[in-house]
Amino acid sequence: MTKIISVAGGKGGTGKTFVAANLAYMLNREHRTLLVDVDVDNPCTRSFFKTRQVWEKKVLEFRPRINQDLCKLCGTCVRNCPEHALVMIPGKKVILVGELCAGCGVCRLVCPFNAIEESWIEGGVIRGYETEDGVDLVVGELQPTCRRSPVIILKTLNAVKDLRGRYGYVVMDAPPGADAGIYSIMDYSEVTLAVTEPTPLGLMDLKKIYRLYQKFFQGRKRFMVIVNKYGLPGGSEQELRRFLDENRIAWATIPYDDLIVRSYIAGELIVKTHPNSEAANSLKEIARLLEKEI
Repeated sequence: MTKIISVAGGKGGTGKTFVAANLAYMLNREHRTLLVDVDVDNPCTRSFFKTRQVWEKKVLEFRPRINQDLCKLCGTCVRNCPEHALVMIPGKKVILVGELCAGCGVCRLVCPFNAIEESWIEGGVIRGYETEDGVDLVVGELQPTCRRSPVIILKTLNAVKDLRGRYGYVVMDAPPGADAGIYSIMDYSEVTLAVTEPTPLGLMDLKKIYRLYQKFFQGRKRFMVIVNKYGLPGGSEQELRRFLDENRIAWATIPYDDLIVRSYIAGELIVKTHPNSEAANSLKEIARLLEKEI
């Protein structure tokens, strides 16, 4: 049975993609693994692999087209647009500010004169890749100026549902935050690895994603914390440890290591290029722990 792991974090910059990519590489050595990038606003897992695209699916998004011949300038669509993307020019016409439109379709539903017609744009794209390292990769990406990140996340998860039976593990690189998109990803997973760092901001954002887990998933999903950059000079490790211990959260560490920075810059997997480093050994131990626990 396929085991699904999400790698999340309350804030950007904690090292989610670094952890997800290296774990997928390690797990793939024993079990065929699929890495899924659902950080759709800024997907960057490909930077760690040499890839070849093998398929593509476009995601279309609704945009209203106003039939000026039918429009009576009643303003109903303008008043009901939740994003304020429709603007009335009094006595002339209603115009769309496309950059504000979220594609919800409310305007078309409320128009009493059927003056709102359908049109569609490419809101995002989902691509599948093969990598030289044997890890298969699926990447969801939101198009610039489009705003419906949760929709692209859900479409990417649906694409994975059709593929996951081929794999022993699916590792998902989630976006930062604790919003509706993260909820969908955590609900899809068996275990969430929350990557944080030993700083006050890292702890504050970790608490947000843990509250999301407590409210919706505690007791039926697993939650584990990865403290990246452990030993960071000036870090607030004591306060972080206190929070983890008080809540009985399982956690592991990846030490602060200049080799990680060099690997980022070079677009390399540290478990591959520096397999005997302290950071690589920590990642191997986390991979072994995951295999044992789930």
